[in-house]
Amino acid sequence: MINRYPHHKQPSEQQLDTIRKEAHTTYNVNYHCVWIPKYRRRILSTRNLKRILEDIIRGQCEERDWKVLALETQPDHIHLFVSVQPKFSISYVMNIIKGNTSIQLRRIFPQLKQNMGKSLWADGYYVSTAGFISENKVKRYIEDQIHHLRQQEYHKKFGGVQRGIRDFFENSPHSLSALKGGVPLGSY
Repeated sequence: MINRYPHHKQPSEQQLDTIRKEAHTTYNVNYHCVWIPKYRRRILSTRNLKRILEDIIRGQCEERDWKVLALETQPDHIHLFVSVQPKFSISYVMNIIKGNTSIQLRRIFPQLKQNMGKSLWADGYYVSTAGFISENKVKRYIEDQIHHLRQQEYHKKFGGVQRGIRDFFENSPHSLSALKGGVPLGSY
């Protein structure tokens, strides 16, 4: 992953590789978000404001079970690397974070309300998806699925008969050698 922002701390590969689970979903959805104050004013330069802003963002994420992988506040922009459940769109995530931080910061620091007007943040934002999965992991996952399918078909066909799965599938169109040989999956 190329780091276009040298001041932004990249999450570790272990953080990117973390698979999260819920009742009916297994996922790894990570967003790198960047947004700026209105007119790109350098209003995020005081330690106190930065600390409170980061606390608000972490609190909003924690409340919704979003995992903050990295958070970096610069005088004129913010980087947030966050893992969210797939049911939340990125527009919803950014609306919650930008909306709540704008309201709360302007309540705590009234001078922001006077200087920035109705909203603290510019309208847009930058977002990219990020994750870490190797080619070997994808291949291993697919092979595990094929192995699982073989076991299911073997048990359907033979029930409790003690015959090796390898023997049964040696010449089957389901074998890895047949799949690698170009047999279309739907042709058997």
